[in-house]
Amino acid sequence: MTIWTFLGRQWTVLPPAPKGDYLKGIGLESLKHLVQASPSKLILCVRSIEATEKILGELQSLHPDLKAEIVFLDLCDLNTIKVLPDELRKRGVEKIDVLINNAGANPGNANKPPDFTKDKYEKTFQINVLSPLLLSLILLPFLRESPTPKILFLGSGLHASADVKLIESSLKDNKSIVGAFNEKDGDWYNNKQIYGISKLLLQMITRSLIPSLHDINIITVSPGLAITNLGRDFNFNLAFYIFGAPFMLLNARSAEKGARNVSSAVALADQSYDYWAECGPSYSESSWLSSGNGIKATKAFYKEMIEEVEKISPGATKGLIV
Repeated sequence: MTIWTFLGRQWTVLPPAPKGDYLKGIGLESLKHLVQASPSKLILCVRSIEATEKILGELQSLHPDLKAEIVFLDLCDLNTIKVLPDELRKRGVEKIDVLINNAGANPGNANKPPDFTKDKYEKTFQINVLSPLLLSLILLPFLRESPTPKILFLGSGLHASADVKLIESSLKDNKSIVGAFNEKDGDWYNNKQIYGISKLLLQMITRSLIPSLHDINIITVSPGLAITNLGRDFNFNLAFYIFGAPFMLLNARSAEKGARNVSSAVALADQSYDYWAECGPSYSESSWLSSGNGIKATKAFYKEMIEEVEKISPGATKGLIV
C-alpha cells in the first residue's frame, strides 16, 4: 500500500454506523453498534469474564431487552475453541447468523524472540491466523442453520506491505509455510514484522475460503488505523514521540469510526468480499497476492492450514473445497 492510498483511506469520511454511536476498542465499539440492531441474542466469547459482565450490564441498563451469553474463549488455547460447540449447545444455542473474528495480537516493536503458546505455535500466528480459521470451521454447523450466515475476519492494511521472503523461500524450497512460521529456533522471527505478516497469511486464508464455502458469506474487514489498545506492547521511545505520535494524531481514526467498518459489513454485505474498507466493498493493495508466487503460495498455505485444522479437530474441514 502506498502512503497516498493509506492517507486517502484514512481521511475518507465514513458513514455513520447502522444505528449507533459510541466508545473505545474495535470489539467494544462494534458490540455497541450491534446492540442498536436489536439482535435476538449476542454471544460474547472472551477471556475476561468479569470485565465483560460489567460491560454487558451497562449495555443492558440502556437496552433492557438485550439477551446475551458470555462464554470463556482463549485463542491461545485451542482446547477452548474445540469445546465451544458443546458449551453453546448446553446453553441452548442452535444457530449463529454472524461470526465476528475480532480478537488479534500485535507483539510490539521490541527486538525479542518469538513467544509460543501451550499448543506449540508462535503466539501471533495462533491468535491472528490459526485460531480464527479453526473457530470458523468448528462453528460451521451453527452458521449453516442461518438463512444468511456471515463470517467476518478482521484484516489490516499492513498485509499489503508485509515481508514475503519467508513465504517465498518456503515455497521455493518445497517446505512447509506453517512450519516456517513456527520454528522454535526463532532465527526467522522479526517481532516488528510479524503482525503485518500474520495479516497477510490471514488474507491468504480468507481469500481461499470464499470459493471453499459457497453457502457462507466471508468478509475480510479492515478497520483502518485506529486508536485502540492493540499497541499496548509497543515501546514508545523518543523517535515515536517525535514522528509516530504526530502521525497518529493526524491520521488515526477513533475506535468508534474503525468499528463502523465492522458493523457496516454485518448490516450491508450481501455476498462474500475479499476486502471491506471504508464501510464498503474494496480491494487488497497487495500486488504480491495476485502475482504468480502469491497465488501459488496462497494455494499451498491454505492446503497446509486445512490439514493443520484437521489434525487439531478431526472432521472440522469436512465438505471444504481445497
